[in-house]
Amino acid sequence: MNVKTVMLIFLTFVLSADLMAQADMQETVNLIKSNLAASAANIKKYEWIETITAFYKGEQKSKKQNQCYYAVDGKLTKVETGGSTEPSKTPGGIRGRIVENKVDDISTYITKAVDKIHAYLPPDGNKIQQIYTSGGVSIGVLEPGKKFRLDFPNYLEEGDLLSVSIDTEHKLILALAVKTSVDTPSDKVNFDIGYNALPDGTQYAGITTLDAKAKEVKITIENSGFKKGAGQ
Repeated sequence: MNVKTVMLIFLTFVLSADLMAQADMQETVNLIKSNLAASAANIKKYEWIETITAFYKGEQKSKKQNQCYYAVDGKLTKVETGGSTEPSKTPGGIRGRIVENKVDDISTYITKAVDKIHAYLPPDGNKIQQIYTSGGVSIGVLEPGKKFRLDFPNYLEEGDLLSVSIDTEHKLILALAVKTSVDTPSDKVNFDIGYNALPDGTQYAGITTLDAKAKEVKITIENSGFKKGAGQ
């Protein structure tokens, strides 16, 4: 067997492997999109409790609970429940005003961070397809033939990254991970979302954890207590 034949066989193998990888990636993207679409439709049959807990320097600063459901117009509605707690009062005087200003700054940051989390949830299937079509998606193997992680750069804004881990064998989204910013592009934060499934297969973000180390802020958002809404 001459060198040209060996090179031709090698190039054919590489090309075939690349085509197979691309086919696997497209299949995985399609699976993510179909899962997101089906879950987005089915979740509207449910109501649940959202619990947002914020920590600053390791100390719990606030806790907010909302009852969540979709109104007849299709919009997500949140009603605050009695499970919320407010930050403790600050002392009086000049020191108190300084502390109060710091608390206000942190409260504002926490609000922005929570809004940023919600901007990524649930991911938009159309955006995912657009990034894939542009050729910007990379794939990592978590468990050969079964579990993969797809990375979608610049998902919501320049420089961010949305990663989706998926079990292709059971057709389930396992987790999301996001690298983004809150106040400024240099204000980098990471948050991780564990995905859960209801008995009918509907998937949702179970627990989301954002860790802003530079601000010494940690936020958790938990969705729980799912039940069918009235009339379902």
